[in-house]
Amino acid sequence: MKAQLTITVNTGKWLIARAVSAMPEVREALGNGKVVLKGGTTVSCIAEELLGIKLRICGRITKRGTVAGVNYEGAPSNVLIKDGKWKDIDSCFIEEALQLGPEDVVITGANAIDAEGNAAIMAGSPGGNGPGMSIPVWTVEGARVIVA
Repeated sequence: MKAQLTITVNTGKWLIARAVSAMPEVREALGNGKVVLKGGTTVSCIAEELLGIKLRICGRITKRGTVAGVNYEGAPSNVLIKDGKWKDIDSCFIEEALQLGPEDVVITGANAIDAEGNAAIMAGSPGGNGPGMSIPVWTVEGARVIVA
């Protein structure tokens, strides 16, 4: 017997959030390292799973094309979790990325596919702002990167 299950995009994001939040490397980093959540719609679901907070979304892709996101007053776009506490790293993303190591995890989303079929992130500002400019740092410093 074959079956097909169709879910909404939003439900898919929540399934991804539940799965990523339960990954052994994420659980390990939450206990013994740091977790960076690089904002996006799927990663905001992960932030709600892990921390009970919503992230401010800078932009999103809709039927109308790329649009500005919903502004959650006072909410951060990117957070760092360490020792069970989170902090807003919007203004110091690169500096925090430079402190990452092999026990740490960066969780990001993807919203594009490059010419070779790889997951990609569209940059809405020069260099992708702090998070975009820090992408090479993530792996150079040894952090594990999860593309949700």
